[in-house]
Amino acid sequence: MYYEIKPGDTLYSISRRYNVDINTIISANPFINVYNLQAGDVICLPCIPQDRYNQFTTYTVESGDTLGTVISKNRINLANLLEANDIYSISLMPGTILSVPVIIE
Repeated sequence: MYYEIKPGDTLYSISRRYNVDINTIISANPFINVYNLQAGDVICLPCIPQDRYNQFTTYTVESGDTLGTVISKNRINLANLLEANDIYSISLMPGTILSVPVIIE
């Protein structure tokens, strides 16, 4: 997936937010100076393949949750959450139970 750098983003914060190892991000972006990211830069964030999922846990959507808050709370990337739940809408209903992949370490 591709990610557009926002003001204040660092390689470390992006790595934690999307649960992607810093070295993996660096390897996926050989032509970008990932140590001098600027707002508006676009980088590649590799998704973790389905076969690396060890198990799934559940998350119950709370009032005010968005896809962004769910992935942030669970430290996974959006593509993996969407794939695990066949989500086709960006709006989430409170009480919805989502499958959250747990990554093999």
